[in-house]
Amino acid sequence: MKRVIHAITAVSLLLTLPVGAWAQTMKLSEVLIVNAPELKPDTDIKAFESHVVNVAAPAAKKEPPGADITLVRKDRGNHRGQYLLVCTADSVACGKSRPALAPFATAGRDIEYRLVAPEKAGALPVVDVLGIHYIKVKPDRLEAFDRFVAEKLHPAVANLRPDLRLLYYRPVRGEEAGNYITVFALTKASRDKYWPKGSDSDDLRAAFGPSVKALTSELSTYLVEGSCATGNLAAAVFESKEWADWVLIR
Repeated sequence: MKRVIHAITAVSLLLTLPVGAWAQTMKLSEVLIVNAPELKPDTDIKAFESHVVNVAAPAAKKEPPGADITLVRKDRGNHRGQYLLVCTADSVACGKSRPALAPFATAGRDIEYRLVAPEKAGALPVVDVLGIHYIKVKPDRLEAFDRFVAEKLHPAVANLRPDLRLLYYRPVRGEEAGNYITVFALTKASRDKYWPKGSDSDDLRAAFGPSVKALTSELSTYLVEGSCATGNLAAAVFESKEWADWVLIR
């Protein structure tokens, strides 16, 4: 992820609990604050994951006002193996309840995203995979794009299938205004169903049927030329050329 973020800040190193004692899933929220830790050389990956999952994230949850922080790892897309810390509390909670990553990683900046037209997205899902597509909206079309999401995109794709939802978030802090993200919200089982071995399935083609495909011509007018996927992909234009799948560390 080229623009994406760097680490959160500091708590103590305690590796006493078994891996997996913390969150098994993640409930999305209207606010997503992401941070990409840059691991130090020779970091013990298992120790890092154990510290974040079993110590740092629970400590941040308990520390007022309490932040829901989840560790995810990139398993598809460029530079596999990178990590993100995803906070789904509000910006105040995420700012005050920061887990420490030392001595494993260096600190960096947050990027905060807000769900566009949340009233049109419905109840937000519980997932264990975030398929993040980094989309570029033309600078002179930002307000128009938000209206398009509210009036057409979210009504069509925010509840595309019970196990496959596309949610549009805009950056409000730490990122350029036009660098939105589309979150393909799903589970590992759903990802295997729709993209078996990374390829489009018949189920995916059915999901992106004629009524959804009809939106692609208008959608492309809002996006920077060359930034979205084209060709025979079932979700062409809805997918971006810059993307990554991030899977929860259990």
